[in-house]
Amino acid sequence: MIRLETTKALVSAEKVAALESKVAEAQQALENGTCAGNDFLGWLHLPSSITPEFLNEVQACADVMRANCDTVVVAGIGGSYLGARAVIEALGNSFAWLTNKGENPNILFAGNNIGEDYLYELTTYLKDKKFGLINISKSGTTTETALAF
Repeated sequence: MIRLETTKALVSAEKVAALESKVAEAQQALENGTCAGNDFLGWLHLPSSITPEFLNEVQACADVMRANCDTVVVAGIGGSYLGARAVIEALGNSFAWLTNKGENPNILFAGNNIGEDYLYELTTYLKDKKFGLINISKSGTTTETALAF
């Protein structure tokens, strides 16, 4: 359950309390899948539905890429790109690309920028690299991601 801490809020406790029933209704609609946008709720129970076997598969894939690639290109746009980038930046060293001693692949992004100069520079950079590609598209039909791929 999500709890709202209001002791340091700039809004009065009365105004927050007046919204309590609406918040409860919204939470119930979200949990029941009856809210607007309910066809996009796959994330809601994702943390509790991930199995140890799935995590092992992800780790095995990461190990293969780490062992075989000096560069990994993450292709995606919108939430696909931003989600990957946020996790990588949150869990990594902000300056790894400057201090990397070959222990981990350098991570680059494509699809978020479809400018011809960017894609040309990216493909030129990758010509002599051992690289892997992570292609992310929820629908599988995202034009920018397909172009980058």
